[in-house]
Amino acid sequence: MFVVIAWAVGCGAKAEAEATASAKTPPPKPRPAQTRPVAPAEPVQAPAPPRPKTNATLAEATTLATEIHASKRVSFYCGCSFTDDFRVLPRSCGYKTRADENRSRIVQWTHVVPPRVFGAGRACWTTEACTREDGSKYGGIECCRAQDPAFAAIENDVNNLVPAIGEVAEDRSDYPFGEVAGEPRLYGACDLEVDAAAGVVEPPDRVRGDIARVHLYMHAAWGDDVPLTPAQVEQFEAWHAADPPDAWELERAAKIQAVQGLAHPWMQIDPRTASAADTAAPAKEPSEPAKAEPAQAPG
Repeated sequence: MFVVIAWAVGCGAKAEAEATASAKTPPPKPRPAQTRPVAPAEPVQAPAPPRPKTNATLAEATTLATEIHASKRVSFYCGCSFTDDFRVLPRSCGYKTRADENRSRIVQWTHVVPPRVFGAGRACWTTEACTREDGSKYGGIECCRAQDPAFAAIENDVNNLVPAIGEVAEDRSDYPFGEVAGEPRLYGACDLEVDAAAGVVEPPDRVRGDIARVHLYMHAAWGDDVPLTPAQVEQFEAWHAADPPDAWELERAAKIQAVQGLAHPWMQIDPRTASAADTAAPAKEPSEPAKAEPAQAPG
């Protein structure tokens, strides 16, 4: 009996001592949770802007342009009617040949925004990046057409293709549009002025808005590949305001949009209700002695 009581007392004393020691000893600090290093988030890239779905080749683009203009066979700069085989009817517009009789008789497809604008900074243009079958090297526009799909996509945008008298297209070359001092009339009643020394072309008032909207569209559709300076933007916006789109321009843009997919931001177009006005058949004229030449693709 005495042993049992002594053992119980001993156990109680021990428990009390342990409790006292436990009260004096602070609890262990919690160990920090193990965390894995978080990889930095990758930058979110903005989606690429929509681009027009243009034809694969310039020949296909000019064929589409020909189909679109079948109901409005009028040259862009001079307003001359032409036949379905691209033969100019000069009496319809008072056109007079400046120097090249043959080229003044034909209409060809040409670019409003010259290919040099979106090609001159590319390696295919500035270096001899292409090789002919005979092993010789070459560069320039033909090399870009063969080697650079991005260049070809821009060049084949039908919004930038217009029918022009061959002589006028050749004289315009790749000069930018602006103001020419004086009123040199080189093509009879056609009020297009070319100053080759200054490298500038002044277009007729009736197409300044059309020209402006082509430039503004090309810059919007293709971004920095088709650059515009602030001065050009100011000029073209003024031309756009002074010469708003007519029914034919709206109809043409709607037809191009139906094929290429991208809307023209400077046109209010509903393809379902695009007007067919202002698309009268071209004027007729007595036959000319010169034979017609086939339409030429832009150079």
